[in-house]
Amino acid sequence: MVLTTVLAGTGCVAGRQEPGQATAAVADALAEAGSAGETARIAVGLLDEGRVTGPVADTVLLDQLRVLDDAESALTTLVPPDAASSARRTTGLDAVGDVTDAVVAARSWVATRSGGDLAADEGVPASADDLLSGLATALDATDAALAEAGGP
Repeated sequence: MVLTTVLAGTGCVAGRQEPGQATAAVADALAEAGSAGETARIAVGLLDEGRVTGPVADTVLLDQLRVLDDAESALTTLVPPDAASSARRTTGLDAVGDVTDAVVAARSWVATRSGGDLAADEGVPASADDLLSGLATALDATDAALAEAGGP
């Protein structure tokens, strides 16, 4: 019971933080987003190679959208203490949004590949290569934002 309470509280971000804390919070959210994007990339690759089924890939992608939602929530609730932290937060929100868009496109691609009727949807990537390229672009932006925030 205590462990559940402690774990439930770890996703909360303090209202106002010191500059170093704010930068660390941005870096943490970006690291989560990068991990979610990489996981999505792996799931798409495995589906394209026929190594997983569409429902498995879709479940993985849905889980990654939840991770991205948590990352966005952490950044949205962050109150930066200075202009530099605010700029990092804004860059982080943009990067997380780009990864989220790419993962949503991946889910559409998986649904289409699995027989869903999304062919008329212009947002569905034409191929796994197009999708992976979009994910790579989003991940590059996330990596750049993470480096700016002092992450690995």
